[in-house]
Amino acid sequence: MTTRNILLSFSAMIAFSACSNKLDVRPDNLVAPSQVNSQNLPLVLNGAKLGLTNNSFYGYFCLSDYMSDDVQGLSLAGYESCNIPINDNTLTFAYRYPYQCIANANAVISYGEAHASETALNATVGEARLLRAFAYTILHEQFGKVAIMKGGEDPLTLPERNSEADVKAFITADLKKAADLLPDHTGQTLKASKQAAQLLLARFYLNEGKNTEALNLAETVIASGKFALQPDKYGDIFKYNTASKEMIYAIAETSSGNSLNYGLPNVYGPGGKNPDGTSIAGGGSTWIDSTMVKTYEDTDTRKAYYVKKTGSSITIEVYFLTKFPMEVTPAYPICRFSEAYLIAAEAKARTGVVDVARFNELRGKRGASLKTNADFADAQAFLDEIEMERRREFVGERQRWNDMRRFAKTKPWLAGLRQPEGHVLMPVPERILTLNPNVKQNADY
Repeated sequence: MTTRNILLSFSAMIAFSACSNKLDVRPDNLVAPSQVNSQNLPLVLNGAKLGLTNNSFYGYFCLSDYMSDDVQGLSLAGYESCNIPINDNTLTFAYRYPYQCIANANAVISYGEAHASETALNATVGEARLLRAFAYTILHEQFGKVAIMKGGEDPLTLPERNSEADVKAFITADLKKAADLLPDHTGQTLKASKQAAQLLLARFYLNEGKNTEALNLAETVIASGKFALQPDKYGDIFKYNTASKEMIYAIAETSSGNSLNYGLPNVYGPGGKNPDGTSIAGGGSTWIDSTMVKTYEDTDTRKAYYVKKTGSSITIEVYFLTKFPMEVTPAYPICRFSEAYLIAAEAKARTGVVDVARFNELRGKRGASLKTNADFADAQAFLDEIEMERRREFVGERQRWNDMRRFAKTKPWLAGLRQPEGHVLMPVPERILTLNPNVKQNADY
């Protein structure tokens, strides 16, 4: 993949695609890297966000959740069965759109490095590093080894994929640098902050088994004083440009035709009509595992964000997730404050310590019953409960598949589906293999 031009995004302009003839991305609004300057740098950064979402982020945001035990449905059978066809069109989007984000982020970062004395650029460059790290995290989670592109590569190169160790090191370095460059959170959830970088790094460390590092960063975010758990306002967290003190960072996109039936409600909603005749978002073909839903206590405020009904595509009653609001500009949660509490609890438990303090702080704000240390026979029993709490808290937010990997649930899950262990990853899209013969397919595909 190469970066010959980048996407320039203006606030009143919807621009699609950027990045590379190797991925057959056909740009509409481009600017050469040589034209980037201090004034248009924030616009190039916005282009990175547009490249990631392509105004259809929901199309691949939910794929790993479909592979997990949280989500069930009819429309993405290959993902639900963890046996994804290599010619699946959505798979290609999942591979190339993060690279579109990376291309623009590279341009911002390169300019920032060349103008390091202009400290006014730090927040823009810091967010570009966070976005690049997030895009590579998506790619790594989905495909394992991926090619690291830093910008300025020879347009004729056909890069091989870097090792997973190299990709992880690259992500870690970007998030650390982002935390150094970014300012503290100011209440603007659509702008990256130091705490967003710290929490994403804490998440990454937890997935890598670096529990002490994860714990320290989670506690740093909690101690920042920039956020607060808010009882009875769970639904407010997911609104576009929310004022909720629980959202740390979100990415938004503008829907087509000013439709309300867009974004994650399009994925998880039941569809149909309200009593007043207005439309309900969703195809009615994707629902949530009933066993998990039934673990909510009646007093738990999160329980209200499910509706049990027949969908437009099925004849039995199932639970549809409704926590994502219907909006013209839907937002996608990247990291939330509650995660810091559950990372802290889990990281301690993974060192053999049962400490329910952070766990209870979250549950208390959600209206759920509190626990004592004595309620758990050992750290493993507490970890089992933390795992379930994460399901209740983050359902639909593309965290469950990684949780299943961390809690050693993917191998038995794949075995139950009669799929090989290599299907913990998605296959490399057939189109990428055709365009770049140096890229080899993932194991078991």
